[in-house]
Amino acid sequence: MLEECFTAGDDRFLDEWVKFHSAEILASFLQRWLADERPWARQQIIAYLKLDLNFSGHELILKRMYRHFESARDHAMLSHFLVAFDRLVRRSRITRHHWNFQTRESFQEEFLFAKPNKTVIEQTGRTAEYGTGKWKRTFPLPDIRNKPSNRLFRHRTRNYLRRRVWRYFRWLSFRSPSDYLASITQALIQFRDEDFSAGENIIDNWSLMHACYFHSDTITFSAAHTNLIKGQSLGSLSAAPYRASLWQQPDAATLLIQIVSDAESALVRVWAMELLQRDHKDAIHQIDIKLLSKLLSHTDARVQEFAAELFRQHRGLGTLTISVWLELLKDSDSSLLSVICEAMTTHVSASRLDNAQLIQLTTAQPVPVAELGFQMLKARHSERPLSSKELVTLCRAQCEVTAGDLTAWALQQLDSETLYSADVVVEFFDALIPPMRSAAMDWLEKPASRGYSDPVLWARLIETPFDDLRLRLVACLHSRAEFPGTEQNTLCPLWCSVILGVHRGGRSKLKAMQQIQTAILQDRQQAAQLLPVLAVAVRSLRAPERRGALAVVASLRLQDAELKDSIQQHLPELEWDA
Repeated sequence: MLEECFTAGDDRFLDEWVKFHSAEILASFLQRWLADERPWARQQIIAYLKLDLNFSGHELILKRMYRHFESARDHAMLSHFLVAFDRLVRRSRITRHHWNFQTRESFQEEFLFAKPNKTVIEQTGRTAEYGTGKWKRTFPLPDIRNKPSNRLFRHRTRNYLRRRVWRYFRWLSFRSPSDYLASITQALIQFRDEDFSAGENIIDNWSLMHACYFHSDTITFSAAHTNLIKGQSLGSLSAAPYRASLWQQPDAATLLIQIVSDAESALVRVWAMELLQRDHKDAIHQIDIKLLSKLLSHTDARVQEFAAELFRQHRGLGTLTISVWLELLKDSDSSLLSVICEAMTTHVSASRLDNAQLIQLTTAQPVPVAELGFQMLKARHSERPLSSKELVTLCRAQCEVTAGDLTAWALQQLDSETLYSADVVVEFFDALIPPMRSAAMDWLEKPASRGYSDPVLWARLIETPFDDLRLRLVACLHSRAEFPGTEQNTLCPLWCSVILGVHRGGRSKLKAMQQIQTAILQDRQQAAQLLPVLAVAVRSLRAPERRGALAVVASLRLQDAELKDSIQQHLPELEWDA
Protein backbone atom coordinates (compact mmCIF):
# COMPACT_ATOMS: atom_id res chain seq x y z
CA MET A 1 0.00 0.00 0.00
CA LEU A 2 2.87 2.37 0.80
CA GLU A 3 4.50 1.63 -2.56
CA GLU A 4 1.24 2.08 -4.43
CA CYS A 5 0.42 5.44 -2.80
CA PHE A 6 3.93 6.76 -3.42
CA THR A 7 3.92 5.75 -7.08
CA ALA A 8 0.46 7.21 -7.71
CA GLY A 9 1.13 10.42 -5.75
CA ASP A 10 -1.76 9.61 -3.39
CA ASP A 11 -2.13 11.83 -0.30
CA ARG A 12 -2.82 8.71 1.77
CA PHE A 13 0.90 8.03 1.57
CA LEU A 14 1.64 9.66 4.94
CA ASP A 15 -1.06 7.62 6.67
CA GLU A 16 0.76 4.48 5.57
CA TRP A 17 4.24 5.92 6.16
CA VAL A 18 3.71 6.58 9.88
CA LYS A 19 2.59 2.96 10.43
CA PHE A 20 6.15 1.70 9.81
CA HIS A 21 8.65 1.57 12.68
CA SER A 22 11.48 -0.43 11.14
CA ALA A 23 14.50 1.79 10.56
CA GLU A 24 15.76 -0.45 7.74
CA ILE A 25 12.55 -0.25 5.74
CA LEU A 26 12.11 3.48 6.35
CA ALA A 27 15.74 4.31 5.50
CA SER A 28 15.66 2.44 2.19
CA PHE A 29 12.41 4.06 1.17
CA LEU A 30 13.60 7.51 2.28
CA GLN A 31 16.27 7.55 -0.41
CA ARG A 32 13.64 7.28 -3.14
CA TRP A 33 11.51 9.90 -1.43
CA LEU A 34 14.31 12.46 -1.22
CA ALA A 35 15.37 11.80 -4.81
CA ASP A 36 11.84 12.25 -6.14
CA GLU A 37 11.58 15.59 -7.97
CA ARG A 38 7.77 15.74 -8.05
CA PRO A 39 6.23 18.73 -6.22
CA TRP A 40 3.94 16.24 -4.52
CA ALA A 41 6.90 14.50 -2.85
CA ARG A 42 8.15 17.81 -1.46
CA GLN A 43 4.69 18.68 -0.16
CA GLN A 44 4.49 15.32 1.60
CA ILE A 45 7.75 16.08 3.44
CA ILE A 46 6.35 19.44 4.55
CA ALA A 47 3.13 17.77 5.69
CA TYR A 48 5.17 15.15 7.57
CA LEU A 49 7.07 17.86 9.47
CA LYS A 50 3.79 19.50 10.48
CA LEU A 51 2.59 16.32 12.20
CA ASP A 52 3.18 15.57 15.86
CA LEU A 53 6.51 13.73 15.58
CA ASN A 54 5.48 10.84 17.79
CA PHE A 55 6.32 7.86 15.57
CA SER A 56 8.71 5.37 17.08
CA GLY A 57 11.63 4.40 14.86
CA HIS A 58 11.55 7.65 12.90
CA GLU A 59 14.52 9.27 14.64
CA LEU A 60 16.95 8.17 11.95
CA ILE A 61 14.57 9.33 9.22
CA LEU A 62 14.22 12.83 10.61
CA LYS A 63 17.98 13.25 11.01
CA ARG A 64 18.72 12.09 7.48
CA MET A 65 16.02 14.33 6.08
CA TYR A 66 17.55 17.33 7.82
CA ARG A 67 21.11 16.54 6.73
CA HIS A 68 19.94 16.11 3.14
CA PHE A 69 18.34 19.57 2.93
CA GLU A 70 21.10 21.20 4.96
CA SER A 71 23.76 19.95 2.57
CA ALA A 72 21.61 21.13 -0.36
CA ARG A 73 21.30 24.62 1.23
CA ASP A 74 17.53 24.41 0.81
CA HIS A 75 16.56 27.44 2.89
CA ALA A 76 12.81 27.08 2.32
CA MET A 77 12.68 23.48 3.50
CA LEU A 78 14.94 24.17 6.46
CA SER A 79 12.45 26.78 7.64
CA HIS A 80 9.99 23.91 8.12
CA PHE A 81 12.58 21.97 10.11
CA LEU A 82 13.15 25.04 12.29
CA VAL A 83 9.49 25.11 13.28
CA ALA A 84 9.29 21.32 13.72
CA PHE A 85 12.34 21.22 15.99
CA ASP A 86 11.02 24.12 18.09
CA ARG A 87 7.83 22.13 18.74
CA LEU A 88 9.76 19.16 20.14
CA VAL A 89 10.46 20.79 23.52
CA ARG A 90 7.67 21.77 25.89
CA ARG A 91 8.25 22.49 29.56
CA SER A 92 5.65 22.67 32.31
CA ARG A 93 5.50 24.57 35.58
CA ILE A 94 6.60 22.62 38.63
CA THR A 95 6.23 23.78 42.23
CA ARG A 96 8.81 22.65 44.75
CA HIS A 97 8.44 23.09 48.51
CA HIS A 98 11.44 24.11 50.64
CA TRP A 99 12.09 24.39 54.36
CA ASN A 100 14.38 27.02 55.83
CA PHE A 101 15.96 25.50 58.91
CA GLN A 102 17.26 28.83 60.15
CA THR A 103 13.98 30.78 60.04
CA ARG A 104 11.86 27.66 60.56
CA GLU A 105 9.64 28.68 57.65
CA SER A 106 8.55 26.94 54.47
CA PHE A 107 8.39 28.50 51.03
CA GLN A 108 7.54 27.45 47.48
CA GLU A 109 9.59 27.79 44.34
CA GLU A 110 8.17 27.53 40.82
CA PHE A 111 10.35 26.52 37.92
CA LEU A 112 10.07 25.01 34.45
CA PHE A 113 10.75 21.34 33.94
CA ALA A 114 10.93 19.28 30.74
CA LYS A 115 9.51 15.86 31.59
CA PRO A 116 11.02 12.82 29.85
CA ASN A 117 8.67 11.95 27.02
CA LYS A 118 10.65 10.04 24.42
CA THR A 119 8.64 8.10 21.90
CA VAL A 120 8.48 4.37 22.67
CA ILE A 121 7.36 1.31 20.74
CA GLU A 122 4.07 0.04 22.14
CA GLN A 123 4.15 -3.41 23.69
CA THR A 124 1.11 -5.34 24.85
CA GLY A 125 0.72 -8.78 26.40
CA ARG A 126 4.09 -8.63 28.15
CA THR A 127 4.92 -11.33 30.69
CA ALA A 128 7.80 -12.19 33.01
CA GLU A 129 8.88 -15.58 34.40
CA TYR A 130 10.10 -16.03 37.96
CA GLY A 131 11.53 -19.12 39.66
CA THR A 132 12.87 -22.38 38.28
CA GLY A 133 11.60 -25.88 37.82
CA LYS A 134 8.24 -26.60 39.29
CA TRP A 135 8.29 -23.23 41.06
CA LYS A 136 8.54 -21.39 37.77
CA ARG A 137 5.67 -18.91 37.34
CA THR A 138 4.63 -16.49 34.59
CA PHE A 139 3.30 -13.07 35.59
CA PRO A 140 1.72 -10.39 33.34
CA LEU A 141 3.48 -7.07 33.02
CA PRO A 142 1.87 -3.66 32.36
CA ASP A 143 1.50 -2.68 28.71
CA ILE A 144 3.85 -0.05 27.34
CA ARG A 145 1.86 2.70 25.64
CA ASN A 146 3.13 5.54 23.52
CA LYS A 147 1.47 8.61 25.02
CA PRO A 148 0.18 11.33 22.68
CA SER A 149 2.48 13.87 24.33
CA ASN A 150 5.61 11.84 23.54
CA ARG A 151 8.04 13.10 20.89
CA LEU A 152 11.06 11.77 19.01
CA PHE A 153 14.52 11.88 20.62
CA ARG A 154 15.65 12.54 24.14
CA HIS A 155 15.83 16.12 25.33
CA ARG A 156 19.58 16.36 24.84
CA THR A 157 19.19 15.43 21.16
CA ARG A 158 16.25 17.79 20.72
CA ASN A 159 18.25 20.67 22.12
CA TYR A 160 21.12 19.82 19.80
CA LEU A 161 18.80 19.78 16.75
CA ARG A 162 17.36 23.17 17.68
CA ARG A 163 20.82 24.68 18.09
CA ARG A 164 21.98 23.16 14.81
CA VAL A 165 19.12 24.48 12.68
CA TRP A 166 19.42 27.93 14.23
CA ARG A 167 23.18 27.85 13.64
CA TYR A 168 22.44 27.37 9.94
CA PHE A 169 20.17 30.42 9.79
CA ARG A 170 22.62 32.46 11.83
CA TRP A 171 25.28 31.60 9.24
CA LEU A 172 22.83 32.46 6.46
CA SER A 173 22.21 35.93 7.94
CA PHE A 174 25.85 36.81 7.22
CA ARG A 175 26.26 34.83 4.00
CA SER A 176 23.04 36.03 2.33
CA PRO A 177 20.99 38.52 4.38
CA SER A 178 18.14 38.66 1.84
CA ASP A 179 17.75 34.86 1.87
CA TYR A 180 17.85 34.92 5.66
CA LEU A 181 14.99 37.41 5.89
CA ALA A 182 12.89 35.50 3.35
CA SER A 183 13.49 32.13 5.02
CA ILE A 184 12.87 33.35 8.55
CA THR A 185 9.68 35.03 7.33
CA GLN A 186 8.41 31.71 5.99
CA ALA A 187 9.31 30.02 9.27
CA LEU A 188 7.59 32.63 11.43
CA ILE A 189 4.42 32.37 9.37
CA GLN A 190 4.17 28.64 10.18
CA PHE A 191 4.00 28.99 13.98
CA ARG A 192 0.45 28.40 15.23
CA ASP A 193 -1.44 29.67 18.25
CA GLU A 194 -1.47 26.07 19.51
CA ASP A 195 2.31 26.33 19.86
CA PHE A 196 1.78 28.93 22.60
CA SER A 197 -1.09 27.35 24.51
CA ALA A 198 0.65 28.29 27.79
CA GLY A 199 2.83 31.27 28.59
CA GLU A 200 5.92 29.17 29.20
CA ASN A 201 5.57 27.65 25.73
CA ILE A 202 6.57 31.00 24.21
CA ILE A 203 10.13 30.79 25.53
CA ASP A 204 10.31 27.06 24.73
CA ASN A 205 10.70 27.94 21.03
CA TRP A 206 14.46 28.26 20.81
CA SER A 207 14.83 29.47 17.22
CA LEU A 208 11.79 31.75 17.45
CA MET A 209 13.17 33.49 20.52
CA HIS A 210 16.55 33.95 18.86
CA ALA A 211 15.07 35.28 15.63
CA CYS A 212 12.58 37.67 17.26
CA TYR A 213 13.88 38.53 20.75
CA PHE A 214 17.61 37.81 20.72
CA HIS A 215 18.57 41.26 22.07
CA SER A 216 15.71 41.53 24.55
CA ASP A 217 16.52 42.55 28.14
CA THR A 218 13.77 40.26 29.40
CA ILE A 219 15.21 36.86 28.51
CA THR A 220 18.49 35.00 28.68
CA PHE A 221 19.75 31.93 26.81
CA SER A 222 21.37 28.85 28.27
CA ALA A 223 22.83 25.93 26.35
CA ALA A 224 19.43 24.25 26.17
CA HIS A 225 16.64 26.70 27.01
CA THR A 226 15.41 30.27 26.96
CA ASN A 227 14.61 31.65 30.43
CA LEU A 228 13.18 34.82 31.85
CA ILE A 229 15.57 37.07 33.72
CA LYS A 230 14.72 37.22 37.40
CA GLY A 231 12.17 39.93 38.07
CA GLN A 232 11.00 40.07 34.43
CA SER A 233 7.78 38.79 32.86
CA LEU A 234 6.53 37.95 29.40
CA GLY A 235 4.41 41.10 29.48
CA SER A 236 7.56 43.21 29.14
CA LEU A 237 8.83 41.24 26.14
CA SER A 238 9.35 43.55 23.15
CA ALA A 239 10.61 43.01 19.63
CA ALA A 240 14.42 42.80 19.53
CA PRO A 241 15.32 40.55 16.59
CA TYR A 242 18.64 38.97 15.74
CA ARG A 243 20.52 41.17 13.26
CA ALA A 244 18.05 44.00 13.87
CA SER A 245 19.71 46.10 11.18
CA LEU A 246 18.47 43.66 8.55
CA TRP A 247 14.87 44.13 9.65
CA GLN A 248 15.30 47.90 9.43
CA GLN A 249 16.07 47.81 5.73
CA PRO A 250 13.33 49.14 3.40
CA ASP A 251 12.81 45.73 1.78
CA ALA A 252 12.03 44.19 5.17
CA ALA A 253 8.79 46.17 5.43
CA THR A 254 7.20 44.02 2.71
CA LEU A 255 8.16 40.85 4.57
CA LEU A 256 6.82 42.17 7.88
CA ILE A 257 3.51 43.09 6.25
CA GLN A 258 3.38 39.56 4.83
CA ILE A 259 3.87 38.19 8.34
CA VAL A 260 1.05 40.35 9.69
CA SER A 261 -1.22 39.15 6.90
CA ASP A 262 -0.38 35.44 6.76
CA ALA A 263 1.07 34.41 10.13
CA GLU A 264 -0.94 31.74 11.93
CA SER A 265 -0.06 32.90 15.45
CA ALA A 266 -1.03 36.13 17.21
CA LEU A 267 2.38 36.35 18.90
CA VAL A 268 4.23 36.59 15.59
CA ARG A 269 1.71 39.06 14.15
CA VAL A 270 2.10 41.35 17.16
CA TRP A 271 5.90 41.13 16.85
CA ALA A 272 5.75 42.13 13.18
CA MET A 273 3.35 45.02 13.84
CA GLU A 274 5.65 46.31 16.56
CA LEU A 275 8.61 46.39 14.17
CA LEU A 276 6.54 48.07 11.45
CA GLN A 277 5.37 50.84 13.76
CA ARG A 278 8.86 51.37 15.13
CA ASP A 279 11.11 51.10 12.08
CA HIS A 280 8.93 51.52 8.97
CA LYS A 281 6.52 54.39 9.62
CA ASP A 282 6.91 55.88 6.15
CA ALA A 283 6.52 52.54 4.36
CA ILE A 284 3.33 51.47 6.12
CA HIS A 285 1.65 54.78 5.29
CA GLN A 286 2.14 53.99 1.60
CA ILE A 287 1.09 50.35 1.73
CA ASP A 288 -0.78 48.97 -1.26
CA ILE A 289 -4.48 49.60 -0.72
CA LYS A 290 -5.50 46.08 -1.81
CA LEU A 291 -3.14 44.55 0.74
CA LEU A 292 -4.46 46.99 3.32
CA SER A 293 -8.03 45.91 2.54
CA LYS A 294 -6.93 42.32 3.19
CA LEU A 295 -5.63 43.38 6.60
CA LEU A 296 -8.87 45.23 7.31
CA SER A 297 -10.82 41.99 6.87
CA HIS A 298 -8.38 39.93 8.97
CA THR A 299 -9.81 37.61 11.61
CA ASP A 300 -7.52 39.03 14.33
CA ALA A 301 -9.02 42.14 15.95
CA ARG A 302 -5.55 43.56 16.66
CA VAL A 303 -4.65 43.35 12.98
CA GLN A 304 -7.92 45.07 12.11
CA GLU A 305 -7.15 47.92 14.51
CA PHE A 306 -3.63 48.18 13.13
CA ALA A 307 -4.95 48.29 9.56
CA ALA A 308 -7.65 50.78 10.49
CA GLU A 309 -5.05 53.17 11.88
CA LEU A 310 -2.95 52.77 8.73
CA PHE A 311 -6.02 53.39 6.62
CA ARG A 312 -6.79 56.67 8.38
CA GLN A 313 -3.25 57.92 7.81
CA HIS A 314 -2.77 56.50 4.30
CA ARG A 315 -1.37 59.06 1.87
CA GLY A 316 -3.04 57.69 -1.24
CA LEU A 317 -6.71 57.79 -0.23
CA GLY A 318 -7.36 60.89 -2.32
CA THR A 319 -6.31 59.13 -5.51
CA LEU A 320 -8.33 55.93 -5.08
CA THR A 321 -10.92 55.18 -7.73
CA ILE A 322 -14.57 54.78 -6.87
CA SER A 323 -14.46 51.09 -7.77
CA VAL A 324 -11.76 50.52 -5.15
CA TRP A 325 -13.80 52.37 -2.51
CA LEU A 326 -16.87 50.27 -3.31
CA GLU A 327 -14.78 47.10 -3.16
CA LEU A 328 -13.49 48.11 0.28
CA LEU A 329 -17.02 48.66 1.54
CA LYS A 330 -18.10 45.29 0.16
CA ASP A 331 -15.24 43.12 1.43
CA SER A 332 -14.31 44.70 4.77
CA ASP A 333 -15.48 43.53 8.16
CA SER A 334 -18.60 45.23 9.52
CA SER A 335 -16.69 46.59 12.52
CA LEU A 336 -14.41 48.60 10.19
CA LEU A 337 -17.02 50.04 7.86
CA SER A 338 -17.32 53.17 10.00
CA VAL A 339 -13.59 53.83 9.52
CA ILE A 340 -13.83 53.42 5.75
CA CYS A 341 -16.97 55.56 5.53
CA GLU A 342 -15.32 58.28 7.61
CA ALA A 343 -12.33 58.31 5.25
CA MET A 344 -14.61 58.24 2.22
CA THR A 345 -16.51 61.26 3.52
CA THR A 346 -13.23 63.16 3.71
CA HIS A 347 -11.66 62.11 0.41
CA VAL A 348 -14.62 61.45 -1.93
CA SER A 349 -17.18 63.98 -3.09
CA ALA A 350 -20.68 62.99 -4.11
CA SER A 351 -20.13 64.30 -7.63
CA ARG A 352 -17.65 61.46 -8.34
CA LEU A 353 -20.38 58.83 -7.97
CA ASP A 354 -23.18 58.23 -10.44
CA ASN A 355 -26.78 57.80 -9.36
CA ALA A 356 -26.67 54.00 -9.49
CA GLN A 357 -23.66 53.88 -7.16
CA LEU A 358 -25.27 56.34 -4.74
CA ILE A 359 -28.47 54.29 -4.66
CA GLN A 360 -26.41 51.14 -4.10
CA LEU A 361 -24.78 52.70 -1.04
CA THR A 362 -28.01 54.17 0.28
CA THR A 363 -29.93 50.89 0.09
CA ALA A 364 -27.13 48.83 1.68
CA GLN A 365 -27.77 47.05 4.98
CA PRO A 366 -24.76 48.17 7.12
CA VAL A 367 -25.62 51.36 8.99
CA PRO A 368 -22.39 53.31 8.23
CA VAL A 369 -22.67 52.58 4.51
CA ALA A 370 -26.37 53.48 4.37
CA GLU A 371 -25.81 56.74 6.25
CA LEU A 372 -22.89 57.66 3.97
CA GLY A 373 -24.91 56.88 0.86
CA PHE A 374 -27.92 58.86 2.09
CA GLN A 375 -25.74 61.87 2.89
CA MET A 376 -24.10 61.79 -0.55
CA LEU A 377 -27.42 61.16 -2.28
CA LYS A 378 -28.96 64.30 -0.81
CA ALA A 379 -25.90 66.34 -1.78
CA ARG A 380 -25.97 64.99 -5.34
CA HIS A 381 -29.75 65.46 -5.66
CA SER A 382 -29.43 69.16 -4.95
CA GLU A 383 -27.07 69.46 -7.94
CA ARG A 384 -28.79 67.03 -10.28
CA PRO A 385 -32.22 65.77 -9.16
CA LEU A 386 -33.04 62.08 -9.40
CA SER A 387 -35.88 60.87 -11.60
CA SER A 388 -38.99 59.21 -10.22
CA LYS A 389 -37.72 55.79 -11.36
CA GLU A 390 -34.50 56.33 -9.41
CA LEU A 391 -36.30 57.63 -6.34
CA VAL A 392 -38.65 54.66 -6.19
CA THR A 393 -35.70 52.24 -6.04
CA LEU A 394 -34.98 53.62 -2.56
CA CYS A 395 -37.90 51.51 -1.30
CA ARG A 396 -35.51 48.53 -1.46
CA ALA A 397 -33.39 49.92 1.38
CA GLN A 398 -32.26 47.27 3.87
CA CYS A 399 -31.07 49.43 6.77
CA GLU A 400 -33.81 49.99 9.35
CA VAL A 401 -31.89 52.83 11.00
CA THR A 402 -32.04 55.10 7.95
CA ALA A 403 -35.24 53.70 6.40
CA GLY A 404 -37.56 56.20 8.10
CA ASP A 405 -35.61 59.34 7.19
CA LEU A 406 -34.92 58.00 3.70
CA THR A 407 -38.62 57.39 3.07
CA ALA A 408 -39.62 60.81 4.33
CA TRP A 409 -37.04 62.46 2.08
CA ALA A 410 -37.94 60.38 -0.98
CA LEU A 411 -41.68 61.03 -0.63
CA GLN A 412 -40.98 64.72 -0.17
CA GLN A 413 -39.18 64.71 -3.52
CA LEU A 414 -41.96 62.71 -5.18
CA ASP A 415 -44.65 65.00 -3.79
CA SER A 416 -44.54 67.32 -6.78
CA GLU A 417 -46.73 67.86 -9.80
CA THR A 418 -44.21 66.35 -12.22
CA LEU A 419 -43.03 63.33 -10.17
CA TYR A 420 -46.06 62.26 -8.14
CA SER A 421 -47.77 59.02 -9.11
CA ALA A 422 -49.74 56.56 -7.01
CA ASP A 423 -47.95 53.68 -8.75
CA VAL A 424 -44.60 55.06 -7.56
CA VAL A 425 -45.57 56.16 -4.07
CA VAL A 426 -47.33 52.91 -3.16
CA GLU A 427 -44.00 51.04 -3.38
CA PHE A 428 -42.92 52.62 -0.09
CA PHE A 429 -46.10 51.34 1.59
CA ASP A 430 -45.32 47.83 0.33
CA ALA A 431 -41.72 47.90 1.63
CA LEU A 432 -40.57 45.00 3.79
CA ILE A 433 -39.05 47.23 6.49
CA PRO A 434 -41.58 48.45 9.13
CA PRO A 435 -39.88 51.85 9.70
CA MET A 436 -40.26 52.60 6.00
CA ARG A 437 -44.00 51.80 6.03
CA SER A 438 -44.45 53.86 9.20
CA ALA A 439 -42.70 56.88 7.64
CA ALA A 440 -44.85 56.50 4.53
CA MET A 441 -48.03 56.61 6.66
CA ASP A 442 -46.71 59.70 8.45
CA TRP A 443 -46.40 61.41 5.07
CA LEU A 444 -49.84 60.21 3.96
CA GLU A 445 -51.61 61.59 7.03
CA LYS A 446 -50.37 65.12 6.34
CA PRO A 447 -53.17 67.16 4.68
CA ALA A 448 -50.57 69.00 2.56
CA SER A 449 -49.37 65.80 0.85
CA ARG A 450 -50.75 64.83 -2.54
CA GLY A 451 -51.53 61.33 -1.34
CA TYR A 452 -53.89 62.67 1.34
CA SER A 453 -56.65 63.13 -1.24
CA ASP A 454 -55.61 60.56 -3.88
CA PRO A 455 -58.45 57.98 -4.24
CA VAL A 456 -56.26 55.56 -6.24
CA LEU A 457 -53.64 55.40 -3.48
CA TRP A 458 -56.21 54.90 -0.72
CA ALA A 459 -57.99 52.17 -2.66
CA ARG A 460 -54.72 50.24 -2.94
CA LEU A 461 -53.79 50.72 0.69
CA ILE A 462 -57.07 49.17 1.87
CA GLU A 463 -55.85 45.87 0.38
CA THR A 464 -52.46 45.99 2.13
CA PRO A 465 -51.22 42.67 3.60
CA PHE A 466 -49.32 44.36 6.46
CA ASP A 467 -50.98 44.47 9.89
CA ASP A 468 -49.23 47.65 10.96
CA LEU A 469 -50.63 49.51 7.94
CA ARG A 470 -54.15 48.20 8.52
CA LEU A 471 -54.08 49.43 12.11
CA ARG A 472 -52.82 52.84 10.97
CA LEU A 473 -55.57 52.99 8.32
CA VAL A 474 -58.25 52.28 10.92
CA ALA A 475 -56.80 54.97 13.18
CA CYS A 476 -56.71 57.38 10.24
CA LEU A 477 -60.31 56.60 9.30
CA HIS A 478 -61.32 57.31 12.87
CA SER A 479 -60.15 60.91 12.48
CA ARG A 480 -61.58 61.34 8.99
CA ALA A 481 -65.13 60.95 7.79
CA GLU A 482 -64.13 58.69 4.89
CA PHE A 483 -61.28 57.88 2.58
CA PRO A 484 -61.18 59.60 -0.84
CA GLY A 485 -62.95 57.59 -3.55
CA THR A 486 -63.90 54.70 -1.25
CA GLU A 487 -67.32 53.39 -0.26
CA GLN A 488 -68.37 51.70 2.93
CA ASN A 489 -68.51 48.26 1.37
CA THR A 490 -64.88 48.54 0.27
CA LEU A 491 -63.80 49.07 3.89
CA CYS A 492 -65.36 45.84 5.13
CA PRO A 493 -62.25 43.71 4.41
CA LEU A 494 -60.13 46.24 6.30
CA TRP A 495 -62.36 46.13 9.40
CA CYS A 496 -62.62 42.36 9.28
CA SER A 497 -58.86 41.84 9.06
CA VAL A 498 -58.25 44.19 12.01
CA ILE A 499 -60.86 42.69 14.31
CA LEU A 500 -60.11 39.08 13.37
CA GLY A 501 -56.39 39.55 13.94
CA VAL A 502 -56.17 37.37 17.04
CA HIS A 503 -52.43 37.93 17.48
CA ARG A 504 -52.85 41.66 18.02
CA GLY A 505 -55.12 43.68 20.29
CA GLY A 506 -55.22 47.36 21.17
CA ARG A 507 -57.30 50.39 20.57
CA SER A 508 -57.44 49.93 16.81
CA LYS A 509 -59.97 47.13 17.22
CA LEU A 510 -62.23 49.35 19.32
CA LYS A 511 -62.03 52.06 16.67
CA ALA A 512 -62.85 49.51 13.96
CA MET A 513 -65.92 48.36 15.91
CA GLN A 514 -67.16 51.93 16.21
CA GLN A 515 -66.64 52.41 12.48
CA ILE A 516 -68.59 49.21 11.80
CA GLN A 517 -71.41 50.54 13.98
CA THR A 518 -71.55 53.75 11.94
CA ALA A 519 -71.46 51.83 8.65
CA ILE A 520 -74.36 49.52 9.68
CA LEU A 521 -76.50 52.45 10.83
CA GLN A 522 -75.89 54.23 7.52
CA ASP A 523 -76.56 51.13 5.41
CA ARG A 524 -78.51 48.31 7.09
CA GLN A 525 -77.66 45.94 4.22
CA GLN A 526 -74.10 45.67 5.49
CA ALA A 527 -75.32 44.10 8.74
CA ALA A 528 -75.33 40.63 7.22
CA GLN A 529 -71.61 40.97 6.44
CA LEU A 530 -70.43 42.85 9.53
CA LEU A 531 -72.49 41.37 12.36
CA PRO A 532 -70.64 38.01 12.20
CA VAL A 533 -67.43 39.93 12.73
CA LEU A 534 -68.85 41.62 15.80
CA ALA A 535 -70.05 38.23 17.03
CA VAL A 536 -66.47 36.97 16.93
CA ALA A 537 -65.34 40.02 18.92
CA VAL A 538 -68.09 39.45 21.51
CA ARG A 539 -66.78 35.92 22.07
CA SER A 540 -63.15 37.10 22.35
CA LEU A 541 -60.98 35.94 25.25
CA ARG A 542 -59.73 39.49 25.74
CA ALA A 543 -61.96 41.32 28.15
CA PRO A 544 -61.48 44.86 26.69
CA GLU A 545 -62.27 43.62 23.20
CA ARG A 546 -65.29 41.68 24.46
CA ARG A 547 -66.67 44.66 26.37
CA GLY A 548 -66.19 46.99 23.36
CA ALA A 549 -68.02 44.59 21.04
CA LEU A 550 -70.92 44.21 23.51
CA ALA A 551 -71.23 47.98 23.73
CA VAL A 552 -71.42 48.28 19.92
CA VAL A 553 -73.97 45.47 19.61
CA ALA A 554 -76.12 46.98 22.38
CA SER A 555 -75.95 50.41 20.76
CA LEU A 556 -77.05 48.97 17.40
CA ARG A 557 -79.98 47.19 19.02
CA LEU A 558 -81.15 50.35 20.73
CA GLN A 559 -80.70 52.69 17.75
CA ASP A 560 -82.25 50.39 15.12
CA ALA A 561 -85.06 48.08 16.28
CA GLU A 562 -85.05 46.19 12.97
CA LEU A 563 -81.60 44.80 13.80
CA LYS A 564 -82.84 42.88 16.87
CA ASP A 565 -83.61 39.68 14.96
CA SER A 566 -80.27 39.72 13.12
CA ILE A 567 -78.38 40.29 16.36
CA GLN A 568 -80.28 37.49 18.10
CA GLN A 569 -79.55 35.18 15.17
CA HIS A 570 -75.79 35.78 15.31
CA LEU A 571 -75.56 35.98 19.12
CA PRO A 572 -78.18 33.56 20.49
CA GLU A 573 -76.37 33.21 23.82
CA LEU A 574 -77.07 36.87 24.74
CA GLU A 575 -80.16 37.57 26.88
CA TRP A 576 -81.67 41.04 26.56
CA ASP A 577 -84.00 42.78 28.99
CA ALA A 578 -87.29 43.89 27.46
